[in-house]
Amino acid sequence: MLVEDEMFVRESVKMIVNWEELGFTILGEADNGEEALQLLQQKHFDLVITDIKMPVMDGVELLKQARELDYNCKFIMLSCMNEFEYVRQALEYGASNYILKLSMSVSSLVEALSKIKLELEEQSQYADQRINLFYQQIWRHITEMEQEEHVAVPSVIAELQHFNLTLVAVIRGEERWSSKEHIGALPFIDYRYAEVTHLYHSEGLTTVFIWHKPEAPIIDTSAEDNNYAIVYGTGLHYSQLHMQWSRIIQQMSMFWYSGMKGVFCVDAMEVKESAPYFVWRKKRELISSFEKLEEKRCQELIDDIWNDMRSSHLSMVHVKKIAADIDYTLYSMIQKGSSSQSALFDARNHEQLKGAILTRLQLCLNAYKQTQPTIMTDHPEVNKVIKYINDNFHNDISVKSMAAMIAMDENYFSSLFKSKTKESLITYVHQLRINKALFYLTQTDLTIHQISENVGFKNINYFNRIFKRMKGVTPSQYREG
Repeated sequence: MLVEDEMFVRESVKMIVNWEELGFTILGEADNGEEALQLLQQKHFDLVITDIKMPVMDGVELLKQARELDYNCKFIMLSCMNEFEYVRQALEYGASNYILKLSMSVSSLVEALSKIKLELEEQSQYADQRINLFYQQIWRHITEMEQEEHVAVPSVIAELQHFNLTLVAVIRGEERWSSKEHIGALPFIDYRYAEVTHLYHSEGLTTVFIWHKPEAPIIDTSAEDNNYAIVYGTGLHYSQLHMQWSRIIQQMSMFWYSGMKGVFCVDAMEVKESAPYFVWRKKRELISSFEKLEEKRCQELIDDIWNDMRSSHLSMVHVKKIAADIDYTLYSMIQKGSSSQSALFDARNHEQLKGAILTRLQLCLNAYKQTQPTIMTDHPEVNKVIKYINDNFHNDISVKSMAAMIAMDENYFSSLFKSKTKESLITYVHQLRINKALFYLTQTDLTIHQISENVGFKNINYFNRIFKRMKGVTPSQYREG
C-alpha cells in the first residue's frame, strides 16, 4: 500500500520501478494515515510505503497504531532531510527502512524493496506473527529504555507459561538463521529436551527462546562453541523473561568490546552496568569538522566517541543506535537518497562497527566535496580567494581582508571578483553562509543565535535579515517547516 498526500509523489513511486518483477503488487493507496489504517483493517498488506508528514494522521502515528492493532506488515518511511526525530520514532516502532524523498532514485527504492522481500521470506519461519510481535514489544521496552508497559500475551505464549525458559543471545552479525539452521549453529544446546523454540532477530543479535520442562538439561556445558559470542540464562520462569533478557543484553557488552567469542552463563558473569553518555557535544563538533572537510579531525572525533562509549560500557544495542544516528546525519548532509544501515547493525564487535562508520564517513566526505561551491575562474588569485572563503566562511570576511590577502587594490579586487564570478564577494559569502545555516536548522537543535555565529554572522538581527531576504522566511519559520 502507498500512503502519500502528494499525488505526484505517489505516482512517481508507482512508476519508478517494475513492482511485479520485484515480487510486489500495489493493492491499495491512501491520502493519509487514517485512510491507510482503514484499509489495513479491511485486507492484509505485507508492505506499507508511507510519507512521514501528512494531514489528519502522519506516518509515524499510522505505524504506531498498526503495531498496537497487531498488524505486522513492513513499513518504509518517506522522509525529508529535517525529519530524523520522526524517522527515529518510526525505527523504534519497527520501520524497516527510510528513503529521502527529494533524492529518491530507482536504485534506492529497489535496494529497500529487495531488503524487505528478504525479510518477508525470513519471517515465514514464524508460525504465528503474534509471537514475533510479542518479543518485539519486549525488545523495544528493553533497548529504548521505555517505562515497561503491559504487553499483550498471545495465546500461543500463554500456553507455554507452565514450562521453564532458556534464553540464548548470540552476536551473529550478518548471518540470517532459519528456524532450523540455528540448531546446527549452536551445538551446546540439547534441542531434544525443547518443547517449543522461537527466534528473534534484531540489530545483529539473535535471541533463541527455548521452552522446556523444569530440570531439563538444555545446556550441554561440556560442548564448546568459539564461533560466536554467546550469553545465556537457563531455568527461568516466564515472569523473568523481561528482566533476564535485559540483563543478558547488557552483559553481552563484555564480548562486544573485547571481540571475544565463547559461551557464558549470565549468572557466572560479573555485573557491569552502563553509565550515562551524551554524544551530542561531539556529534556537533563532528558536523562542524565535516562541513570544513577536516578529514583527520572527523576521524579523531569518531575515535573519541567510540572510546567514550567503551568507557561508559554502553550496551551493543545502544552503541549501534548512536552509530545509526551519526550515519543518518552524514547521509543527510550529502542528501543521499537512501542509507542501508545493514553494515552497521550487522557488526559483530565495537571495532568492526567503528571501521564501518569510518568507511561511510569517507564516502560521505568524498560526496560532500562534490557538493561544495566550485566556482573556478581563469584568474588564479580569485580562485585562491574562493577556496579561502569556502574553507573559512565562519570567520570574518570582507573585500578589504581578501584584497589584502592577495596583495591587490581593494576597488580593483572588488570589480575583478564580480566580473569573474558574476556576483559580488559579499553576495557570494552570504549565499554560502545561508546554505550552511539551512543544514543546522534542519539537522541540529542549535539555537538561532548559535547557528548565526557558526556560519559567520556575528549579529543575529543581520543574520535574520539576510536569511529572510534570500529565503523569504525567517530562520525560525524555516525550521518550523
